[in-house]
Amino acid sequence: MIPIPQYPLYSAALAFNNCHAVRYELDADDDWAVDVAAMGRTVDEERAKGVDVRALVVINPGNPTGSCLTEANIQDILKLAHEKRLVVMADEVYQRNIYHPDQRPFISFKKVLRDFGKSGNVEEKELANQVELVSFHSISKGVSGECGRRGGYFELTNMDPKVEAQVYKMASVNLCPPLQGQIGVDLLVRPPKEGEPSYALWKEETEGIHETLKKRSQKMADQFAKLPGVKCGEAQGALYLFPEITLPPKAIEAAKKEERKPDLYYCLRLLDATGICVVPGSGFGKQPGPNGECFLRTTVLAKETDEFIQRFGDFHK
Repeated sequence: MIPIPQYPLYSAALAFNNCHAVRYELDADDDWAVDVAAMGRTVDEERAKGVDVRALVVINPGNPTGSCLTEANIQDILKLAHEKRLVVMADEVYQRNIYHPDQRPFISFKKVLRDFGKSGNVEEKELANQVELVSFHSISKGVSGECGRRGGYFELTNMDPKVEAQVYKMASVNLCPPLQGQIGVDLLVRPPKEGEPSYALWKEETEGIHETLKKRSQKMADQFAKLPGVKCGEAQGALYLFPEITLPPKAIEAAKKEERKPDLYYCLRLLDATGICVVPGSGFGKQPGPNGECFLRTTVLAKETDEFIQRFGDFHK
């Protein structure tokens, strides 16, 4: 199972390995939360068709949505995984990119799973040691790799030792990653501690980067929301905004003439007119609606935020 919208690597990897993608929709009107009841119905429907649904991918914080799941939502997902016997694959590579840690903090699936072990409920206590979980993290999405250096790891929880041994063999086939990636992963899992020589500089640079990204994200979301026909919620994490744009009938007709999807048509016209490159929502599986509504993803990494906003606004108007 993969979320919609989703990072396209998942659908591509499934296609490459001749596997079937079972989609579940995120709720745009509820901070892109997971509708767990609907997800459960989808599992039952697909299995009734003969589809062997085995695993569930969750991207938290979200790419492309910029959302961050609540603890209650994560609990419900893990309960469903236990009920339906699904392996949970938690893509948590944006966990350091959180903009409102007091209101919507990042909570890992492993923490929530382990907390079930403290429950007085017998079924929940068993769940803590039975749900199979794979947790992913990367240096390239926080601050150390800055989307350039590559290195990452995954952690297996509650896996059968024999299965874990086979996974380890498959990973070992790739031999070792480059030295920079290995150093980056080591720094990711063991950052400088207070009292160490590099701690003060690391803290200053890390907090500075996070604050800069937060300000850019807020400014861009505010300006998007002021444009006619645009809805854009504030990002809670990750590096993206995923605004919804309702295109006028003339734009829809022009897209049809070019035999393009409306969101792709808009993104290409934006690129031609302004040099701004954004990604159509259909590239993440979020298809345009019947009344001209569509989505696009943009990053909050550009240093020239004010210029970006001005050029985008002039084009859209």
